[in-house]
Amino acid sequence: METDETFNGAKAAFTFHHLYVSTVGQELGMAKAIDMESQMCENTGKIQGRFIKANSGIKAFDAATAYAIVKVVPEGFGIAAEIMEEGPHKVKFKCHHCPLYEGASDAGLDENTRQQLCRSGSIKYMDSMVKQLNPSLRYQLTKYRTAADDFCLEEIVLPVFNATCFGI
Repeated sequence: METDETFNGAKAAFTFHHLYVSTVGQELGMAKAIDMESQMCENTGKIQGRFIKANSGIKAFDAATAYAIVKVVPEGFGIAAEIMEEGPHKVKFKCHHCPLYEGASDAGLDENTRQQLCRSGSIKYMDSMVKQLNPSLRYQLTKYRTAADDFCLEEIVLPVFNATCFGI
């Protein structure tokens, strides 16, 4: 659930974070700074995912079960999500009012850099987290917002094994 206070606090933190990444990028090159952030997000996601799995008591995670557990992460930043499709193999949702996007914008990062940071940072974090719950799960960004008042489409997918592809 989104609150202005939560959103504004997260936006301020992400503005600070993105200013740091930008400063590192000026020193080492933006590609290297984004790569370093991506590694950090992947490692953090793995740790968080293992913690969630160990403490959830859930043995089998499909897409819907994983979403029900991990949605607290974006909600904790004040991100409002609207479910578009929900089932055991796919949960697709719109993310509105994003403090990461607005924080990167406030930090002066251009549109391309904002998208790179999203895909290699928060999306990588979420993907690494859900893979700890079930290695077959994927967390994907299927549509990136083009403005603060736009939305992103994200999904958690559990691929369906199609036996007919293998002549079974």
